[in-house]
Amino acid sequence: MARETFEDWIPIEGGDRAIQALVRASVIERLGRPEAMATDTKWVPRSGNFAIAAIAKGGTYGETSGTNDYVELIARKCGGVARLAEEDLMDSPVDLLATKRADASRNMAIFFDNSTIGCSAAGNGTTVPYTSIYKAVRTNDTNVSYTADDHYVSGSATYDNLSATVGKAEDSIWFDESQIFVAASPAYKAVFRGIKDNNGTPIFQQGTGGSPDMLFGYGVEWSMGARVSASATSAPTGNPLLIVGNRDLAIKGNAKLTPYIATPNPGFALQRANTGIGFLTDEALLKAAMRRGFAVGAPNAFAVFEKTS
Repeated sequence: MARETFEDWIPIEGGDRAIQALVRASVIERLGRPEAMATDTKWVPRSGNFAIAAIAKGGTYGETSGTNDYVELIARKCGGVARLAEEDLMDSPVDLLATKRADASRNMAIFFDNSTIGCSAAGNGTTVPYTSIYKAVRTNDTNVSYTADDHYVSGSATYDNLSATVGKAEDSIWFDESQIFVAASPAYKAVFRGIKDNNGTPIFQQGTGGSPDMLFGYGVEWSMGARVSASATSAPTGNPLLIVGNRDLAIKGNAKLTPYIATPNPGFALQRANTGIGFLTDEALLKAAMRRGFAVGAPNAFAVFEKTS
């Protein structure tokens, strides 16, 4: 089997529609803290509490107890292939390849968000590429003194439940107003529009003129992947989620996709094979692939609301 070469791959530039579709549709791709990965696995040090106390003149400094640990990024690859008849490529009045590239990128973005936000099982490297924010918040983490479900709220999307969810992130040691983000399934839009505080003021303000939608004063990022799912999918249908947290603790590993792509390598590429299934058919294959790592820096940096009723 012939080895892939750089010429086999469609160049992806910063302004390309495919890249725009990927970034626009994925909250974690857009906002996650990037970490360059030169290998399959990377350890990222996790900061802990640093005890500060008053010291008497000539006194001894108190030493912080606890273990300096890390989170592990493991690069995972996802992708897919679509068959294209050469007649369609030649006769279509639109740029069919550009459209397919944008579609592939958008579905890749939903898959990536679902795997990093909404998967309910721990990462296994196959059907569940990573341990998601949802799963991390629902799991004990003794390294940061976190108890499962402390930052988890479920039920109806009421004013009190949503306020409590945001409050859990605000009351965290990891709270940083400059880094906080809110990500939610678009299924919440209709719900938000009907919720008002005791003064009759809507808690949700729809953005205009390029400004973001706002919830309790925070900008909301919408993601089709923000739904609960047993395994990663580009078409999740489970309960819609709302995530509040510190983007600096949503750690995204940017791994190289293949050694045959020129540097800089974005870890995302599209490939067209002109003779997809052999000489006897007039079909081409379009392949999309992305390679990323992901880890939650600390579960108590986030809060999750799951609409269950």
